[in-house]
Amino acid sequence: MTVEVHTGVFTGAVMLPLISGLAEAACSGGAVTRRQADRWIAEQQARTEVDRFFLALPMFMAAATAR
Repeated sequence: MTVEVHTGVFTGAVMLPLISGLAEAACSGGAVTRRQADRWIAEQQARTEVDRFFLALPMFMAAATAR
């Protein structure tokens, strides 16, 4: 078996829909309140406006052969 990790680094607003969706899911699941989710999303939006947004997204790839 082989496992590799590749980390995507994003610094612009292109990933805002993804992280907003994650915050919405956390809110829907009861992990955070609506107010917490809204404040966090607003903070991330503000970060993109002043070029301070950073997202590192590790992606794992595994490959194996059946015996």
